[in-house]
Amino acid sequence: MDDSFADMKRELYELTQRMRHDRIMPPTPQGVTPTEARTMMAVDKLEASGEPIRPGRVAEISHTTPSALSQTLKALEEKGLIERHRTSDDYRAVTVSLTDEGRQFASEGRRLHNEHMEQVMAYVGEEDMAHLVRILKRVVEFHDRADASAAAPSCPCNPEDAAAYELSGVGEDSAAREHTGADASASRAIEGEDAPCA
Repeated sequence: MDDSFADMKRELYELTQRMRHDRIMPPTPQGVTPTEARTMMAVDKLEASGEPIRPGRVAEISHTTPSALSQTLKALEEKGLIERHRTSDDYRAVTVSLTDEGRQFASEGRRLHNEHMEQVMAYVGEEDMAHLVRILKRVVEFHDRADASAAAPSCPCNPEDAAAYELSGVGEDSAAREHTGADASASRAIEGEDAPCA
């Protein structure tokens, strides 16, 4: 590894740490946190599409976990910005909707976000932003592939162990099984550690 590559790697690490530490992101409407604003914008987007707004779908769009979203929804409900409803046919099923005030926050959050992005793009330049998007997509692709590789069950080294491994069902297509949160982590641990390979 030459010095220029080492310097670039160090600079990239420092920049990502600075962005994380300084929380470099679009401004947020006064009175809510960035996470709360992001959640309300996700709910507002789903409301516009006309589909039932389930917390799981909100978590997917806002790129958060169901447990973290539950805490955010609780805080937004206490602030009078969202309402949660139990469906009549299934008491356990919950839908979410914005209050009038919540819609105002979502609208303001989107305005601030768009204004911020336009300013950044004007400063950086359209060509450089296009390169940034392309590069970030590659970085995301790398991590997606790494996660998929880590989740895939290991192949047994010994033929006899391979046969037992196959019969045990551990090698079945993991996509056929639904995993979320800790269940997914536990399944990956089982599939990796229980494989006969050392």
